[in-house]
Amino acid sequence: MTLASAALPPAVTPAVRATAARSLRWTLLESVGLSGLSFVALIFFSRYLSAGDFGIAAVAIGIVQLLTVPVEVLFHDALIRTREATPRHVNSAFAASLVIGIVLTLACWLLADHFAALIGQPDVGPVLRWMSLGLVASGCGSALVAMQRRRMQFRALALRSTIGRTGSAIIGIGLAVAGAGVWSLVAQQVGTPVLSTLALWLMTPDKPRFRLSRPELVEMTRFGAVATSFSLMALSTQRIFIIAVASFLGSQMAGILSLAFRAVDMLRDIVGGAVAQLALPIFASLKGSRSDIQHTFTVAVRLTTALMFPVFTGLAVCSHEVVELVFGARWLAAAPFVSLLSVLTFQFFLRLFSVPIYNATGHPALPTAALLPQIAFVLIGMLLFGRFSLEAAAAVWASRLVLGLSIDLWLLKRVTGMRAAVQLAGAVSPALAAAGMAAIVYGTRLGLLGQLDLVPRLAVMVSVGAIAYVGLLWLLNRSLVLELVGFARQTIARSQ
Repeated sequence: MTLASAALPPAVTPAVRATAARSLRWTLLESVGLSGLSFVALIFFSRYLSAGDFGIAAVAIGIVQLLTVPVEVLFHDALIRTREATPRHVNSAFAASLVIGIVLTLACWLLADHFAALIGQPDVGPVLRWMSLGLVASGCGSALVAMQRRRMQFRALALRSTIGRTGSAIIGIGLAVAGAGVWSLVAQQVGTPVLSTLALWLMTPDKPRFRLSRPELVEMTRFGAVATSFSLMALSTQRIFIIAVASFLGSQMAGILSLAFRAVDMLRDIVGGAVAQLALPIFASLKGSRSDIQHTFTVAVRLTTALMFPVFTGLAVCSHEVVELVFGARWLAAAPFVSLLSVLTFQFFLRLFSVPIYNATGHPALPTAALLPQIAFVLIGMLLFGRFSLEAAAAVWASRLVLGLSIDLWLLKRVTGMRAAVQLAGAVSPALAAAGMAAIVYGTRLGLLGQLDLVPRLAVMVSVGAIAYVGLLWLLNRSLVLELVGFARQTIARSQ
């Protein structure tokens, strides 16, 4: 039994449960492979690259990631949700995605220097031009990725991602060691989609053809345009924030913040990425039943927060030790921001399943209502306050979530009928246990600060934190602890 199968209500057939269980193993492998390899590469890059290199690359990566959205998302959800994905659907999605990737790459080559001058970072121009080449590779593989997910065949996707990320990490690390600076990050960013797409094409027998069919294209675009708009805005918030930091505070400050973001996001995505990939087809299989959706959502939030809250609480309290040990003492300026971003992941895991529910129930446009105010908040906040210091910028980034969470709670109530208290109920015990754990670990840290070296001190803090969290959660919600133990036993038994 897995997190996915544990969350499925009785309405879901045994066949779907079994498929979900198998699929989650592969999505977890993919997420662990992607995030794990990226984290290893990040460690190497932090040893050989400067904060300025990270800042320049972060701006270029942000732009490329935004441009990747229409290439990868425009037809992705439509191919998954359409009742019958015919060869015309697949061929049209492939051809259109490839054309979009080529057009956007050409736009980057023409406009990169103008954009770099606009934000006052001229070094971004050439980096953005070469980094945009990955858009063409993404266009070649996006339709294949969607079809594999539609069939819940995550093995090929996991292998494809692992091959792409491993190969690009090796290339990037090799260039970093050789002294290539920011260009090692460019090579890694371009190499990932190129190698991933090549691997998937070699593993897929029924390859799409470059053919456009107008009816199918119009049908998919109508749905995909909404999903694309949401994905663009979801990505835009953080990318716009990093670009604003680079423009107002310089690439050095943007680099410090970028390392903190990458370190926390990679750890978060190990689980979040796997579950999010599987959530859409699972919620879609519930056929819009409110009771089944509410049951699945409640169980999923309860288990996810119980497992993830202590991990990121520990990272928040131990950020100084973790940053110094993993990235080196010269990156200690990033430690406070690692702590802040770790705490902010609580909101991510609370709302991890809301967007898949919107998409699965035919309301893909609703999350936009929560994102637009956040983007406006970040822009106005950076112009008024965040431009003066990195701490002020971080405060703007954190405070936007109050507005976004309130709107999202209201939207999900409209779709599922779940009151805000019901949506949050599953996370109460994990949150209280994590808060108590933080206080105990912080007190331990103060007592050990001058007595133990870095590694022993961190080991003691982690051990104390784990014991404290389990003990507090047992006092607060004994049934949840037993549920987690049963979940672990069934997972181990199923894997044997």
